[in-house]
Amino acid sequence: MYVFKHENATLIPGTQHKMGTPHAMEITYKFYNVPRPGQQDGQAGGGLMSISRPESVKAAHNMAELWSTFARTGKPAAKGQPEWPPYVAQTRATMEIDADCKVVNDPYPLERKLWERLDP
Repeated sequence: MYVFKHENATLIPGTQHKMGTPHAMEITYKFYNVPRPGQQDGQAGGGLMSISRPESVKAAHNMAELWSTFARTGKPAAKGQPEWPPYVAQTRATMEIDADCKVVNDPYPLERKLWERLDP
């Protein structure tokens, strides 16, 4: 289980709100396909222009290494990042992937409990 935490700082057109981490934004990072710091990226955020930051490159490196190590070994890992424990219901260990990754047990518990109460 993971949560991609690296935010796109591009403002949503017509607002003062940052893009944040929209659904599927991490795919570009998984393939380590981000521009070098200071370069513009016309593909980020569904075609919205953004300027790459050093943290973006580091987050992309972590994401790509976690995925490629998982593909090679069956266990996701990246140098300099915490060990990614298996997800079990007792702890709900979740990797937060960013320039600096961390493992959080049961992130967003209120939202999870709300979804558990909803009748399908």
